[in-house]
Amino acid sequence: MNQFFIRSLLVLSFVVFYQAYSTADETVSIEGTYVLESRVLSDGTVIKPPQIMGLYNLEAGYVNFNLANKDQSGKIQSVSYIGKYKFTETEYFQEILFVTVNDEIGGTGMNYDFTKKSGTSAVKIADGKIEFPFPPNNAILATFENKTFKAKPANGAYTDNWKKVD
Repeated sequence: MNQFFIRSLLVLSFVVFYQAYSTADETVSIEGTYVLESRVLSDGTVIKPPQIMGLYNLEAGYVNFNLANKDQSGKIQSVSYIGKYKFTETEYFQEILFVTVNDEIGGTGMNYDFTKKSGTSAVKIADGKIEFPFPPNNAILATFENKTFKAKPANGAYTDNWKKVD
C-alpha cells in the first residue's frame, strides 16, 4: 500500500509539473509574417491581389510593413514603414522609425518621413482574440485570431484580411 501511495504521488507530481511547465511555455504572441489576402470595402466590394498587396512582419521586436494598391486608372498608393515594437498581454508599444508614402491616387506623390513616432495602446485578449489599436495614432484596430489578423480603420471604410504564413 505504501509503494502504491508513493507511486501515485510521483505520477501526480509529474502531471502537475508537466502542466505547469507546458502552460508556462505557451505565451500569447503576434509575432510572424502576414500576407494581405483581401480588402473588403464598406460597400462589400472585395479587392484582392494583384490590385492590392501587402506584407507585414513582426519579429524579434522589429516591425516591417508594406502595402500597395492600384486603382482602376492604374494610379498607385503605397505605404511602407519600419520600426520597433513590444507586445505584452496588456500593452502594445510601437515606435515607427521611417515611413514612405506614395499617393498618386490622392495626388500627393512620394513622401519620406524620418521623424520617429511612438505610442502605446491597451491590449484586450478574450475568446482567443487579441485586439488593440495600432499606435501612435490608434486609428486602426487590429484583431489577431489563430493565424489571421484583421485591420479596420475607425471610420469603417474597409477591413484588411491578413494570413500568417510562418
